[in-house]
Amino acid sequence: MSRKTSPILFSLILAVAAVAAWKFWPTAEKPGDAPPAQRVVDLSTKYAKGGATQPASQAAAKGDPAASRPTTAPAGSGASAASAASDLRDGLDLFKQDRKIEAREKLSAALLSYRLSPAQEQQALKALDEVAEKTIFSTACYDNDPYCFRYTVLPGDVLNRVETKLALHVPPPLILKVNSVMDASRIRANQTLKMINGPFHAIVHKNRYLMDVYLQRDDKPKVFAKRFRVGLGKDDGTPVGLFRVALGKKLRRAPWNPPPNSPIQKTILWGEPGYPLGTAGYWISLEGIDDNTRALDGYGIHGTNEPETIGRSESLGCIRMADADIDMVFSLLYEKWSTVEIRP
Repeated sequence: MSRKTSPILFSLILAVAAVAAWKFWPTAEKPGDAPPAQRVVDLSTKYAKGGATQPASQAAAKGDPAASRPTTAPAGSGASAASAASDLRDGLDLFKQDRKIEAREKLSAALLSYRLSPAQEQQALKALDEVAEKTIFSTACYDNDPYCFRYTVLPGDVLNRVETKLALHVPPPLILKVNSVMDASRIRANQTLKMINGPFHAIVHKNRYLMDVYLQRDDKPKVFAKRFRVGLGKDDGTPVGLFRVALGKKLRRAPWNPPPNSPIQKTILWGEPGYPLGTAGYWISLEGIDDNTRALDGYGIHGTNEPETIGRSESLGCIRMADADIDMVFSLLYEKWSTVEIRP
């Protein structure tokens, strides 16, 4: 009896073993989603089509802003006057040859060293303004530019989500501006857009009432973008040190809450009499991130209803700008990632 039934039992055991093996076989061998690392690679190749350069690693670009903090140095340190002058000469030669990206790098190094004479600085600024207008703020995207690439819009894309997806760290309104698109709702599938690899950063020079805005991402060279005039705090009220743009506190038509040292002690809303933040009410809140500034609160960059005070020390400590200038800076600086260094 047992000899006749043993083949049946043996077959049943084999069947059970086969089912168990299928069920508990390692999942990596089953068809399904690609592992996370592979999905990142797929996205990075999918999102930048026909571009001058691929965006940086998505995982790295979306990480800690401290990793992307710009390299800064105290005024008067770093490059020598001789090396700055050499960079200027090389940059102007490249500019004459219409080698825009190479010229931009050399001229930016010269200008942002702050070692040029006034006459040399004006030479650098004149060339850089033209180069920045063509390479950053126009629709043009050059093949050897590490700060821009082209992106083909996919069905269902929304600009805000595209910016996050590509980890650009630039405000979406800037993407609209450089592509001459009036409204994000007008973007269509298969449309090609110029994208900018941010973030932008700013250096404010108190002794000159100037703000220089530049691009720097990871270990790429600094690239000058624009220079602005600013107004500062009376009685040396604008602190020196390193700040970054605070998350969730970059506002248009912002209410004005006077600081404790103000003679006014009530909140003034946009459009009300006495509103001091300019026509559009731009406010860019700053948070301190070094030993000099970490404990400070309430400082920011904003517009003003007193444009005649630009170039003077008459604010309550904040950095004030003319309407057109704060409009531009608002479109450049990015929450949490853009830094603002205030120098003496």
